[in-house]
Amino acid sequence: MNPPEDYEAPFQAAALQVLDELGLKESDTGRLRPTSGHRSSILVPVDGVDGRPFLLKYFIPPREGQYYPSGVILADYARRECAFYRYLDTVDAHRRSLPVPKTILLDNADPPRWILLERIAGAIGPAEEVLGIDHVFELLQMLRKIPVDSLLGRRNFPLNRWETVSYLDRVRMMFDPVIQVIGQDRWQYVQAFYSEALRWTETRPPVLVHGDFTASNILIDEEGGSNLLDFERVGTGNEDHDFAWFWIHSDRSQTWKQGLLERYLENRVGSERVRAMWGMRATIVYLALRRLRFSHLILGEDDVNRPQNLGLLDAALIGNTELFPA
Repeated sequence: MNPPEDYEAPFQAAALQVLDELGLKESDTGRLRPTSGHRSSILVPVDGVDGRPFLLKYFIPPREGQYYPSGVILADYARRECAFYRYLDTVDAHRRSLPVPKTILLDNADPPRWILLERIAGAIGPAEEVLGIDHVFELLQMLRKIPVDSLLGRRNFPLNRWETVSYLDRVRMMFDPVIQVIGQDRWQYVQAFYSEALRWTETRPPVLVHGDFTASNILIDEEGGSNLLDFERVGTGNEDHDFAWFWIHSDRSQTWKQGLLERYLENRVGSERVRAMWGMRATIVYLALRRLRFSHLILGEDDVNRPQNLGLLDAALIGNTELFPA
């Protein structure tokens, strides 16, 4: 398999060709983040003819032998992101309801090859000084306020589904590699867990879900405002998905993460609190199994992260203080 830089080279050239066709040039500021977090696109900073800063996002196909979650249609990543920007251009062109880069141009091909966006200058400083808990909750609240019904039925918008039933469907598609890692007993436990999780979560209305809500997809601008990036996995479903995804992926201190969790749960009491914890656990079980599947397919028995991810899986299956410290 070729190194990533060798594989991406022709797509880098294709992205520059798009700029040439648009009469634009790559900025000399340098590519601080040359590819998206999942290496599914190339990010090229651009200077407009009037000096305005843009960003070209050029979608790239997967490398041969690269593993994606079961059931994924790769072309849908680009379709989802471009469709979401089209939706925002229709209902929130000035980005007042959700701070997202403004759309400059969209490729009309299907699937889209690229999207040209406003380039937002980020605040300078380490993440622990720039990204705060308030930013996280501000974005989560804005996402929840977007009416799900307004997203449905739109052309070329293959929304992801992020609810308990969909987690279970995805997990079942992982059976062959996962059963070799977790064993039959854990597998039966996972099935029973999701049956119980469904009982607690199925009556809640779906919300807009970013799908990859992590610190790397939150940009704090020079004025201290929060901006949300990358909508390749956007969808609808579990209201706790984005928070749980952020919480588990965060590399901040345990003290900071504990404060984040306490704030998320502080106004949830009684059955509402129990439902939120089941919603988080359902997300984390899926995430842990996805990690175990991917690492097994890539590394086999040499996966050094297997004990950690098995521990995360067991903690989410058990719940209580195993996952949520008192």
